[in-house]
Amino acid sequence: MTRRTGWLLLSLGLVLAIGAGALVYIILQQQSEAATRAARAQAAAELAQQVQTVPLPVAARALEPGRPLTTEDVVLKDFPVDLVPASAVTSTVDLESRVLIRSVGEGETIQRSVLLGESGTTLSQQIRQGYVLFAFPVVDLMSQSDLVQDGDRIDLFLTVPVTTPDGSTAGRVSALTLQNIEVFKVLRPTDEEGNPGAATALLCSMQPADAVMLKFIKDSGGTIDFALRSPLDVDPFTAPPVNDGDLNARYLTSQ
Repeated sequence: MTRRTGWLLLSLGLVLAIGAGALVYIILQQQSEAATRAARAQAAAELAQQVQTVPLPVAARALEPGRPLTTEDVVLKDFPVDLVPASAVTSTVDLESRVLIRSVGEGETIQRSVLLGESGTTLSQQIRQGYVLFAFPVVDLMSQSDLVQDGDRIDLFLTVPVTTPDGSTAGRVSALTLQNIEVFKVLRPTDEEGNPGAATALLCSMQPADAVMLKFIKDSGGTIDFALRSPLDVDPFTAPPVNDGDLNARYLTSQ
């Protein structure tokens, strides 16, 4: 073997040794990375098993206020139970046909405070569209006796003097006027300790035209009484007005 051949063989051996070492390093590095990925995947799986999630409805797109929600406006998204906002709506059923009072961004949970009619919102945000709230002072025995409660329905009876075209008084008349008025809230002042006192006014939810009539009745100077009606009676009652002549004819005139 010549010296040249020896050097070639030695160089080839070194190259092979270096290549083998590099190959072993690469294989070990790949195995290490694979082991790391497997460990991370296992840790993530274990963490996912430990963290409980719940599906919540979120905005499928940016939602603007003022129109009823539909099924296309919301999608379900998994949230960790510990991260669910306390006031978030948790059921899509609770959102059907509800109206937003503020914008909701895409992917955001829908808070009850942004829904029209929810408690905790400002009073104006709880008024139904097309309605107003009219405060009527407590002036009759029914209201003063605390028999009327929030959400009740009442009818208004009015007794007023009847005047002739020349301005003279021609007796009195009693009539059933506004019917099925919704008592949105009974207003009661509170003392320093927060205890409610006697009712001072009925906050009535009604359409503007009825509110105008209610104001006119309030300012008429007649005698006003409310009657409590059953929630099953939603249709108007028929009750003709009664005047002094009707009373005399029915009860005071001898047969």
